[in-house]
Amino acid sequence: MRRILFLSLALVALLGFVAPPDVSAQAAAPTPKFTITGLIDNVGTWTQNMSTSDLNVNRNRDHQLYGRTRGRFDIIGEVGAAKGVFGFEIDSYWGQTGFVDSNNTTGCFTAASGAVTCGSVGTGSESSFDINTDTQGNLQIKWVYVEFPLPLVPFSSIVRLGAQPFATAANYKLATYANGDFAGVNLYTTISPTFKLQMTYVAIDENLLGKGAFGPFLNGTNPNASTLQNKCIFNNTATGVTTVASGSQCVAQSRGDNYAFIGSPEITVMKGLDIKPMFSTVFIDGLTNASTRVGRGGVSVANGGPFAPMNSVNANGSPGVAGADGAGTGVHEYRHTIGVDARWRSGPWSVDPTILYQFGTQAKWNQGGAASAYGTAGTRQSADISAWLGDIRASYQLGPLLLSAMTMWTTGQDAKSNPYRSIKYFQPLDTDTSYLADWGMQIMGLGVDYYQIIGNQAGSSPGTAIGWDKYGRVAAGAKASYAITPALSVQGVVTPNWTWNKVDQDAFVVTGGGLQPSFVCRKTGQTCRPKGENNYLGTEFDLQLTYRFAPGLVFDWAFGYMMSDNAMGHRYIASDYNAGAGAPVRKDIGVQPIAISTARVRFSF
Repeated sequence: MRRILFLSLALVALLGFVAPPDVSAQAAAPTPKFTITGLIDNVGTWTQNMSTSDLNVNRNRDHQLYGRTRGRFDIIGEVGAAKGVFGFEIDSYWGQTGFVDSNNTTGCFTAASGAVTCGSVGTGSESSFDINTDTQGNLQIKWVYVEFPLPLVPFSSIVRLGAQPFATAANYKLATYANGDFAGVNLYTTISPTFKLQMTYVAIDENLLGKGAFGPFLNGTNPNASTLQNKCIFNNTATGVTTVASGSQCVAQSRGDNYAFIGSPEITVMKGLDIKPMFSTVFIDGLTNASTRVGRGGVSVANGGPFAPMNSVNANGSPGVAGADGAGTGVHEYRHTIGVDARWRSGPWSVDPTILYQFGTQAKWNQGGAASAYGTAGTRQSADISAWLGDIRASYQLGPLLLSAMTMWTTGQDAKSNPYRSIKYFQPLDTDTSYLADWGMQIMGLGVDYYQIIGNQAGSSPGTAIGWDKYGRVAAGAKASYAITPALSVQGVVTPNWTWNKVDQDAFVVTGGGLQPSFVCRKTGQTCRPKGENNYLGTEFDLQLTYRFAPGLVFDWAFGYMMSDNAMGHRYIASDYNAGAGAPVRKDIGVQPIAISTARVRFSF
């Protein structure tokens, strides 16, 4: 209903602007135009302890040395002021990385349990170029949209429909709230030269005919089973007995009609000063995209977790919720974000502050197990959301030298806090892993090799979550860039990082849920309350060289080194060290440095 209301209000607003058309005005048909723009990146990278796969900063055994290629192409057709864009992308490593050259082709093995294992591909890619480079099925469709002036309205308005980039729909600054791509509607209206308005509807998930309309995925090892109401409720056709299936037997349709709305005016207060207030609301029913809701604090965002529970033991050991069907029916989150982005320019000075506040409620089911410490198992609980994000950048241009400073902070909560009652960490709509990718870091943010960013816990990264698990984050940095010639420049960056609250170093990784605080004391082995020990993540040092050596061609080289510190440490699964019953061992303590060196040749056209 809320989504229909938003769309209806938008339509009413547009109709309110309607002006009578000039039926006598007939213009000659403009000549169609056709262009192709894009880029081709060829990258060579060496890394040490980036931990994108083992998520273990203490175990300094993961090294990479590889080459890869990305091709990004935008096909643009224009007729007058109307424009259609088709954007696609190809990402491939050099040399076959698994027993097939693509994750979207034949050559996969299916086990008796129903698990499917396919060819291995590296971080950020879906394929690899083997001998003869006949890779199949890995064309990524990024954009398919049409953009045109809205007719019959008194104000100049551009509407964009389809799969499109967020661009400045929410903020000026990169990836503080919404970045990447989405399907939906964007309306950009110029009311005056000093006042513009953007309104955006984002379709996150679409449940076409209701949760019972499409049947769940059934494991083939249950030959006598059929489902009732197209949910994970089994009816044994041989015995007539009805049971709720386990997660290993059935995966339910668990996405609701989830959406976001963003409203953001742009106001020029005076020459050199622009401000961009923003309001956004997000509605989630059941599960959603992992970019919109990142697992933190041991709260899994996967199927069978507290947002779509089942009645059986899940992968994380929780006993489940009696009678739950795995569809997440009625498990709602209402998340609202307000704030302001600004940019000020005066001579050699520039300042870019961003302040965002988030509030709302998030429902989920307590499944017992470790979550029993947070409330009664088998009950539905609601958490109040209250979180902040601040990001301030400042620069001073002194001839060929550009000096910059940055500070950011996002709130978190302490180790013993109850995530079923309170959420104090900021949750962006979608960063596309790009928060602080414009600052110059190579490890804590995407850099020259945008495949690489430190893997901190359960697949999340500071580029995606902004904070560090549920503990928040604080960073401050300094950067100096010097243009030796118009074609050649060098840059140095120093960025120390902390968490807002101290991290429980006895926490352990939960699949799809980040770091679960430990209720077992390392020293005594007895039950105890989780406690944070450290909040210093470490300091990152970065160097970069950029050389524009020919029209359309740029060479970039970068080196990053991070003196990681104890807040990055946590316990690891028992099988890593052949320890029993998940008991902590000495190897769980401590962290190792992280390093990366990468070179890239980019051709843009």
